[in-house]
Amino acid sequence: MDQMSSEQLAVLAQDQQSTLQISLVISFSGLAVISVCLRLFTRLRWLGHSLGWEDYTIVLSTCTAVVCTVCQVLQADAGSGRHAVFVPYPEGVTRMLKWLFWSIVSYNISLCATKVSILLQYHRIFTVAEMRIPLGLLMAFIIIWGTGAFFTSIFTCIPIHAYWDVLAKPTATCLKSNSLWYMNASINMVTDLAVAFLPVRVIWNLQIARNQKIALIAVLTIGWFVCVVSVLRLIALVSLSTHPDDSSYYSAPAAYWSGIEINLAIVCASLPALKPLIVRIIPGFSSRNSGRGVGTCESSRVVTIGTRCRNTARQTAEFELEAGVPESLHPERPLSTDVAGFDKNIYITRHYEQHFENSSRISEGESQTDLIVNPKPTC
Repeated sequence: MDQMSSEQLAVLAQDQQSTLQISLVISFSGLAVISVCLRLFTRLRWLGHSLGWEDYTIVLSTCTAVVCTVCQVLQADAGSGRHAVFVPYPEGVTRMLKWLFWSIVSYNISLCATKVSILLQYHRIFTVAEMRIPLGLLMAFIIIWGTGAFFTSIFTCIPIHAYWDVLAKPTATCLKSNSLWYMNASINMVTDLAVAFLPVRVIWNLQIARNQKIALIAVLTIGWFVCVVSVLRLIALVSLSTHPDDSSYYSAPAAYWSGIEINLAIVCASLPALKPLIVRIIPGFSSRNSGRGVGTCESSRVVTIGTRCRNTARQTAEFELEAGVPESLHPERPLSTDVAGFDKNIYITRHYEQHFENSSRISEGESQTDLIVNPKPTC
């Protein structure tokens, strides 16, 4: 590049990806923040439920994703997305690597927290042992792996500052960054697939209509989109590793695909909780709205899939799966078979919010109807 003419350098200067990196990570970060805020608002304001652990973990994921976005914007400002000849050495390279370091740390926290949040949602829905055991094992693996990824991202170099201090790196002890990136990306893709596949078998074995199964699976496995982004991120990492002499330019795709991945995962984890909001905005979105007396009625439906004793039904954790509840359930067609004396069914609770002109109050028995399909009289 030292022997390029001024005209060639001018053309090369126009070839930059910094603007694209900044616009993409900010846009998807905004979508993630909005989706989580709407999710919390829907749960607290319209469903009247307190927040669960899956909500706290998704908030943690969102906060660290915002930190990652800020770091990626500053990384682009320092030189990411521009050809190496235009990045001052060592000042510009040091700044760029420093923000890259913190973006990787926050990326690992956010991705792990999102997967844990999704698994905690599964934990509230599925109560059967055949689901709980692999669910617990997968959650334990993700937490252990996420913890390991967090510490290895911090201690990639000893001393730590040698990761971004190019003058200190020759005398430091550092792990091979490319190997770490490939390993983390591969494990993340495997866990993405595991989280997406986990509920499929249990749902498919339910004795409900095929289109209802597909609807439930589609809602619970919407994270398939993240799997596609993970593949694109891995491709960007491979491209980065094959251009070590111009890593500042080729680091941009890896950066913005990382930002898209964590923020899209947050959006996918929050979408199932937003149906009550969508129904309020677009009433025709739900065909199950009904009412009594003078006024309107909006319904939000609750699903628990698993085993539950009749006399402990109120103690069973329920998850608001507003986007995936079947539109019709037929009592004459059992939803599942009994296992070991328990009912293995879908429990659906419909909460009705009445708006009366005379502001009359109704009892709890009138405002909430529980439909338990095919219950057993004994526990």
